[in-house]
Amino acid sequence: NFEVIDLGVMVDAETIVRAAVEHKVDFIGLSGLITPSLDEMCHVAKELKAAGVDVPLFVGGATTSALHTALKIAPMYQAPVVHMKDASQNAGVAARLMNATQRKELVAELNATYERLRNEHAMQQTEILSFEEANKRKPNFF
Repeated sequence: NFEVIDLGVMVDAETIVRAAVEHKVDFIGLSGLITPSLDEMCHVAKELKAAGVDVPLFVGGATTSALHTALKIAPMYQAPVVHMKDASQNAGVAARLMNATQRKELVAELNATYERLRNEHAMQQTEILSFEEANKRKPNFF
């Protein structure tokens, strides 16, 4: 029971923002099938924020991940950003977001998940050595 406004593929951020404002949407969905889509999703999130759009943003597609969403997209936008592994989840998540109590619970779950992912990622970061330091530490096999 949701009306979907399909803007098509390869739609620029300006068109998405304009449509969101014009139609007073409840949600925005973005799908990325190729790697450059990941940067474009960040750009769209920034533009939505700049325009004062404050509706949940669903992101999904072959190149997306919960980690990328947590690290790159969610920090760019003030409203919930929901990584969707499968488009079949959209209606259920949308329904939860339309219910005030369930929305608070879902947003809390998302925030906790994304914070955990950001912390795990930070712990996995390795020190990058200068070329000189790397040469000093290189193994001597002879």
